[in-house]
Amino acid sequence: MTLKTEQAETAAQKIEKVASGQKLIIYAILVNFLTLGLKAAFGDIAGLVGIVAIVMSLIGMFRLASGLGYSTGAKVGLVILLLVPLVGLITLLVLNSRATKALRGAGYKVGLLGARR
Repeated sequence: MTLKTEQAETAAQKIEKVASGQKLIIYAILVNFLTLGLKAAFGDIAGLVGIVAIVMSLIGMFRLASGLGYSTGAKVGLVILLLVPLVGLITLLVLNSRATKALRGAGYKVGLLGARR
């Protein structure tokens, strides 16, 4: 393989990380809103669903940040932001916006629930 071929594969792998990270982030946002509704209806026991949203947020954020080439310090900062309730949701929305921009630039079609080629 030539150097250009290896770089192209790396770019393709990075954009795939961005796509998979964005899907997880979108689902995490939806689960966050679901958690708020369940908490209002069923009380604190529904907060367990919030744990699923946090895990999805963290995994999606790491995939997306790796694909976009964020530094380790930036990733740590994002983790801290994700742990603050309202700020975490806003952080997810901003990351989703950046992912959409990168994916559209790479030729993906981005819909409500993520990207497709």
